[in-house]
Amino acid sequence: MIILGESMEFQDTILRSVEQHPVPYLVKLKGLDYVMFPETFNPNYAKASLFLLDNLGVQDGDVVLDPFTGSGADAIFAVREGASRAVAIDKFTMPYLCARYNVHRLGLEDRVDVRQGDLFDVLTEDERFNLVIANPPFKAMQPHSDIAAALRDEEYATLHRFFSEVGKYLTDDGRIRMVFSDVGDMDLLQDLAKNHGFLPEVVNQTKYASSVRIEVYEMRREK
Repeated sequence: MIILGESMEFQDTILRSVEQHPVPYLVKLKGLDYVMFPETFNPNYAKASLFLLDNLGVQDGDVVLDPFTGSGADAIFAVREGASRAVAIDKFTMPYLCARYNVHRLGLEDRVDVRQGDLFDVLTEDERFNLVIANPPFKAMQPHSDIAAALRDEEYATLHRFFSEVGKYLTDDGRIRMVFSDVGDMDLLQDLAKNHGFLPEVVNQTKYASSVRIEVYEMRREK
């Protein structure tokens, strides 16, 4: 388990890296030219985000939901990997605008629907998805800013809500691909999944700086 002080220092470094960009800037994201906006989490700054991008688990024709979209990268790469369409949602204005801008500049407006809202609030009751991609905040702390909310989730309220509601929007054989790290409470994550009828299976794992464990889970309903 990573030491608390190291975890805090690592998260603070990521936040400072994002905050140093007051205007949009161009990056390479998995070889793709991508425009990041201010106050928007840059996946290049976190190994967990890049690890999920490498393990999206998309199958041809999937309809995908990305309810923690941030820059929009997971949804965009999902359709580039064969999803028929994706809905990308973010709570905050700058990430929402960032995702919309990149969808537009990449010519994907007919396949990626970007919405601003809190988790599932902007979905209709009849929308269903084959795959939900989730990169939730890992640390049970109160965020001090919009960008910090990408990393910190007070008392894991967001994670609790995610598992209590996500099943309503999955097809019968739908699945979740989620990344999580032991800078947070991985036992709680697995317990929440099981308590809401999902079986969490680790499909890939890696480490950061030799001490931080990162896992990508696939979760399906218990039969």
